[in-house]
Amino acid sequence: MEKRLIQTLLITFLFTMGYMYFVSKYAPKQPVTVPPTVAEQKKAPQKEEIPFNTPEELSSATLGNFVITYSNRGGYIKTIYLKDYQTQLFSENIGFSQADKDLEFKTEVKQDRIVFSGAGKQKEFIFKKNILTMKFFPAPTSNVTIFSNTLNPKKLERYNAQEIFYYKDNHFQHLVPQKIKEQTVNHVDFAGTRNNYFCLSLIKGSYNVEWQKISDQVFLLAPPPVSEISLYVGPCLEANLKTVGLEGVINYGFFHSIGVGLAKLLYFFHSLSHNWGVSIIILAVIVYIILFPFTMKSTKAMRRMQELQPQMDALRKQYQNDPQKLNKEMLELYKKHKVNPIGGCLPLLFQFPVIIALYQVLLKFVELKNAHFLWIKDLSIPDHAFKLPLPPPVNYLNVLPLLIVLVGFLQQKYANPAGSSPDQKRMGFFMIGFMGIIFYNFPAGLSLYWLMQNMLTFAYQLRITRAQFSRENS
Repeated sequence: MEKRLIQTLLITFLFTMGYMYFVSKYAPKQPVTVPPTVAEQKKAPQKEEIPFNTPEELSSATLGNFVITYSNRGGYIKTIYLKDYQTQLFSENIGFSQADKDLEFKTEVKQDRIVFSGAGKQKEFIFKKNILTMKFFPAPTSNVTIFSNTLNPKKLERYNAQEIFYYKDNHFQHLVPQKIKEQTVNHVDFAGTRNNYFCLSLIKGSYNVEWQKISDQVFLLAPPPVSEISLYVGPCLEANLKTVGLEGVINYGFFHSIGVGLAKLLYFFHSLSHNWGVSIIILAVIVYIILFPFTMKSTKAMRRMQELQPQMDALRKQYQNDPQKLNKEMLELYKKHKVNPIGGCLPLLFQFPVIIALYQVLLKFVELKNAHFLWIKDLSIPDHAFKLPLPPPVNYLNVLPLLIVLVGFLQQKYANPAGSSPDQKRMGFFMIGFMGIIFYNFPAGLSLYWLMQNMLTFAYQLRITRAQFSRENS
């Protein structure tokens, strides 16, 4: 048994190393920690007081696909609402300058821009598709806020997780907003922020930027002098980001290359079905078919182990005071019935990259935003079938996680051998409940995929059980 375990660990290690080599050679660069230089570690001379919490008179204007909320006092954009996705961008206070905080500007809203003027100064915020260009005349004498993010207090909403990033020397640096420290970074190609679905980033160029964290807000600042700043503002769509050289912002983690392939499959199925929910179901079926040889081997091995469980329990009871004899008898039992004790786990190992990559894809696929399917109004959030008179996160009844639990119980009841030990059954029921809790606040698209996988697996396990029952009674 120890020999087989060592072999399994060796195969796992070689597989992981081989994949890492492939990724490093052919796949997009993954996030790497780039130590800041001495100049970059230098603190900002003095933290500026940014009066965003003071009362402001805000106005709004619609420019193309954006609804802009802006402040005449200080002349900057407070918030941006994306009409196509019915979502307010999580970044705020765009174009704020400390030197202008007490100035009242006259505002002119044109077809594609907002112009602030007064006190010998002029600011233009020009919107063209997903590009926002800010122009300052003359250049501000203090830092310009490129954006500020309020840290997300809803830790359970994994699908709204924020990330700060910058790109320098051909490497991405990804930062967790809660752990931001004040620093200046010189000569970056671009920098920005994103959550799972939307992004605000400097267009490729050469910039000096400064990070600050004040209370529950993180700021990206452009030190003076700066007369023009161009930003990408919008969804994390590869087609949009590629036009401005920011396609690397989309990242599916360690198994990025597999994730890219799965995303392309989703696009292909959508071109046939014209519905993202149907596309996810088709993808679940295709992935299940591709991985079926591994599923089949794993299922059969696990069932054979479960069938031997009564004999294994008897041996444990008989040799409970003699571990060496117990191990010898167990090995003899495995050999007699030609069972590999790790045979049920090894095939699953090769499924992990696909499962992990698909999890990342479905969690970051902006196309699922506001996508309808059956009772689901938005595949990017939990399915929210019915509203409940309870506090968040249980203020809605989410049906998909309950269906996942139901299918799990049916698997335990109808697809497991009668000889399964009570401990195995208890552990199985615990895991079913645990998965229901985990998926309760997951996006509906991810829950839909997992439900389909479980239903297909249950159908296969039920078929094996019935076939075995027929053989035993024939």
